[in-house]
Amino acid sequence: MKTRELATARRLAAHLTLASEQIIGQEASNMLSKQQVKSLLTVAVSDHLHKLSRIAAMELADGFSAADGRRLDLLTGWALRLKAARGEDATVSASDHEAILAGGLTEEDFPDIDKTIVSLRRERMTTPRAKILEMLADCGASQTSGDIAQAQALVDRGQAAALMAVDRRWSGQYDEDDQLVKQILAREAQDHTRHQVEDVQVVAKPADVTPPQASEQITVPPPAVVPEPIAGESVSILALTERLISEKAQLKEWRKKTQDQVRAGAQLFVKMLGADDVALISQARIADYRTLLLNLPKTYGKNPKDFDRPLEELLDRARTLPPEKVGRQGSTLNRYLTQLKSVIEYIEGNGIGLNDYKGMQRLRARTEMRARDERVPFSAADVRGFFAQPPWTGCRGERSRLEPGSVIIHDALYWVPLLAKATLARREELCGLDVEDIVNTGGIPFVSLRFSDHRLLKNQQSVRRIPLTKEMIRLGLLEYRDAIKALGYQLLFPELEAASDKTPFGDVFHGNWIKVQTAVVKDADVQRKSFHSFRKMSAAELKDAGVVSELRADILGHGGHNITEERYASAAKLQQMLRALNKLPDYTSKLEKAPIRLLRNVLEHKPRPSARPRRRQ
Repeated sequence: MKTRELATARRLAAHLTLASEQIIGQEASNMLSKQQVKSLLTVAVSDHLHKLSRIAAMELADGFSAADGRRLDLLTGWALRLKAARGEDATVSASDHEAILAGGLTEEDFPDIDKTIVSLRRERMTTPRAKILEMLADCGASQTSGDIAQAQALVDRGQAAALMAVDRRWSGQYDEDDQLVKQILAREAQDHTRHQVEDVQVVAKPADVTPPQASEQITVPPPAVVPEPIAGESVSILALTERLISEKAQLKEWRKKTQDQVRAGAQLFVKMLGADDVALISQARIADYRTLLLNLPKTYGKNPKDFDRPLEELLDRARTLPPEKVGRQGSTLNRYLTQLKSVIEYIEGNGIGLNDYKGMQRLRARTEMRARDERVPFSAADVRGFFAQPPWTGCRGERSRLEPGSVIIHDALYWVPLLAKATLARREELCGLDVEDIVNTGGIPFVSLRFSDHRLLKNQQSVRRIPLTKEMIRLGLLEYRDAIKALGYQLLFPELEAASDKTPFGDVFHGNWIKVQTAVVKDADVQRKSFHSFRKMSAAELKDAGVVSELRADILGHGGHNITEERYASAAKLQQMLRALNKLPDYTSKLEKAPIRLLRNVLEHKPRPSARPRRRQ
C-alpha cells in the first residue's frame, strides 16, 4: 500500500478489492467457453498443419533433408509450447527434459530451444492481433484483453501441436491417403455397376423437386423452373465467366485478385442457382443472390473449405452468430454485385438473351461512409514517428530491423514508405517496380508506372510518370537502382518476390511494414489507418497547398476529377508535377544519407527466406 497509516491502508485495500472484483468479474463473464477453446485450437492446428505441409514439400524439393526439417519443427514446437505456458521469457527447465528427449530431441538441443524462444520474442513473431480478433469473432467470443491473451496462448499451443506432428510431414504417415484410395476404388465400382444398369433400363423422368421450407432468415433458394433452352442446349455460366476472366487478363484490365474474386462470385451464384445454366438467370434470382450475400457469415471465403460446404451448412452457422458477424455490407456487397454484373453483361454481349434482367442498381447498398472517408490519412506525428524508427535511423542488422543500431539497410522496407509519401503511388505500384521504371529524361528523374508482366495497375488511368523529389535523390534512390541493376535484377525490390507467383509484392512487403506501423500507430485498425494512408495524407497536403485538381489527378492516377477535366485538360508536364510535389511538407530532411547497403540474400541472389510461409508463425 506504500503507507504506514492503518486507516489509509484499509481504505486503499477496499478500493483495490472493489477494482479487482470488477476486473475479474468482467473477465469471468467473458471467459472463453470450452467450445470456443476447442474451436480456436482446432483452427490453429488445422491451419498450421496445412502450412507446414506446404513448407515441407518446398524444402524437400530444394534439397532440405527430412532429418533437419524434423528437428527444426520440434525445436520451434517446444519453443511455442513453453512460451504459451510460461510467457515470452520461458526457458527449458529440468522438468521438461524427459518429455523433450522422448519427443526425439537430444540434450544438445536444449539451448537451441531457448534460443528459438528468444528469437520469437526479438522478432515479434506472434500471430497478428487482427488475426486473433478474427478468430475470436469466428467462434462468437468477445474481444477483451483477457480473451485476446488467452486466444494467443491457444494459438501458440495449437501451432506447437502441429509442429510436433512430425511423422506426418517427414515420415510419410498419411493414413487419410489410404482411406482416400479405398473410397475412390469403391466409388469407381459403384459407377461401373450403375452404368451397366443404365445400359439396359430406360431412365425414369425425375420427380418434381420439393422446395425446402423457409427459415427465419433465408434458405438456399430451390432451383428455378428452367425455361426453354436459348439455343437448344444449356450454356455454362462458369465457362463464359472463365472466358471473360481470360480476356480481361489478356487486356491487363483485371488484376489476379479481381480475377479470383469474379470467379468465386460466379461459383457462389451458380451454387445458389442449383445448376450451371444461363437459362436460370433472372432478376428474381439475382435478388436472391443479394439476400444470400446478406445472410452468409462475414468470414465466408477466408477458409478455402467454405467453397466446398453446402449453402445450408453455411447459413445454419450464420444463424448462430451475432448480427454484426453476418452479411456482406456496403462496398463489399456492391463489389459482389458489380462483378456479377460484369459476368451477366458479358453473357449478353455474346448474343445470349436473358429472361428479365433489369440491372443491379436498385439492389446496391448505400455505403456507410463516403469513399474519401474509408481510409484515414496518417497524421504528421504518425509520419515523423515512422521515419524515426531504426530502419531509417539505424538498426542492429538484418535480423533486428526494429532494434536501434548503426546499420542502414536499403531495401523495400526502407524505400517504399519514403516513395509512398513522396510520390502518392499505391503500395502495389511501388512494390512491383522494375529497375527500368526509374528513368531520367531531360534532367528530371521520375518513376514510370506502367503495366508489366508481373504486376498490373488498377486501371488505365494509373499509367503515369511521377517525378522524384530532390529528397529521394539525396537519400540515394538512383544509386540504389544502379546497384540492383548491376546485379542483374529486373525487380527494383527483388526480395519481395514470393515463392508463389500468386502472392502480390505488396503482401510480402506488408509483413515487415506492419511491425513499423504497429510500433507507431498501435490502434491503426480502429483509426482506419493503413499503408494507403500515406497516399491519403499527401493528397490532402497537395490540396491544402493549392495544387489544382487536374495536376493532383495526374499525380494520383485518377485521370481527372470530372469528365470535362479528363477530356480537355492536357497531361501535366513533369516540371509542373515536380513543383507541386515540392510543396509537400518535409518529414525526412533529418535523415542522414548512408552508403548503399543491400540485403545479403539480394547480393548473393538467394531467395528471400520469408518468401515461404513462416515456420514459426
